[in-house]
Formats: sequence, C-alpha cells, structure tokens
Amino acid sequence: MIAVLDPDLAGPAAGPAPAAGHPAFALGTQLGTPAELDDPRASEVTTTLAVSAGAAYEIFADAIEIPRWLPIVQTARTVARHADGRPSRVAFTRRLERGSLGYTLEYRYDPANLTVTWRTPETSNVVLCGEAQFTPLSMRACLMRYQLVIDLPVTDDLVAYELAHHPASQVASEFREHVRRLC
Repeated sequence: MIAVLDPDLAGPAAGPAPAAGHPAFALGTQLGTPAELDDPRASEVTTTLAVSAGAAYEIFADAIEIPRWLPIVQTARTVARHADGRPSRVAFTRRLERGSLGYTLEYRYDPANLTVTWRTPETSNVVLCGEAQFTPLSMRACLMRYQLVIDLPVTDDLVAYELAHHPASQVASEFREHVRRLC
C-alpha cells in the first residue's frame, strides 16, 4: 500500500485537513517554547558530533542524502531549488509497516547561524517540521540541537513505536552515526 498524501508526488492530497494551527508551521520560528515542547508531537535533543559545526551543517543540509542515513526514508527527490542551488522543496517517501507515505518538506537554510529549518506545506495533512542547529565546540567538534514536531495521518506499529520512543533522538542518533562513518 502506498499512501500518497502530497501533490508533489502524485495528484492532490487526500485526507483530513492539516494541523496548520501549530506555531511551528511558521518557517524560521524556533521551536522550544514550553507550550510547544509540551505538545505530544514535539521532541528535542542535543548531541555532540566529532566534526566541525560547518561540516555537520553541510552534511545535514544535503536533503537528498537523507535516505542514506535515515532508514525510514526510502527516497528523496528535489522538486525546487533556492537561488544558491540548495533544495527548497524535497519530496520524500517514508517506509511504513505495510506500505509507504509520501510527503514534501520546504527547507530554509541559515549559513550564518548554521541552522536548517523545514516544514510540510500548510496544505499537507502530514505535520512534520523542525530545526537543526550546529554550534561550534572546537575545530573538530560541535553541538547539534535537533527539534521535531511530527503528526502523521496514518498509524501502524512502526509509526507507533517511533512516536513512543522520542523521534528527535532517533534521527539525531542516525545522523551522528552517518557523520562518524563519513569523517
């Protein structure tokens, strides 16, 4: 079964109206206020990486490579690019227990603050938004702060397990291992 919930993947989206009222839908809005982190859909984690903040930012900002390091993501395809060539809109397919789920994320990059933000379009019935920021600790180490809000219109045992086990920590762990293998 493939649940196509995104016009960038195939036709108009179907399903319930998006949860556009969540404050994280405003791109560039920092997650992390007490009300947002109390939202059961929100999670946040910080971790250290054994690579410079600039290198970690560049690796993370390469959205097309996400399927290499995040096992639940099957494919990533650039739909649109910013003027600097970085992807601005990326269509993803993620694995479910008995099928897959298609969605699109809109990306913003802040190279001065080494921050990447993303969110699903307001017309999507998938709520997925977040931010990754990389803070230098030394020439060869940085602190990664990863925030995520996730609300999927479908559930199965795989999704239920992920949501019950702090999704931000799971993603940060997979990214940390990817960076370790690369560097």
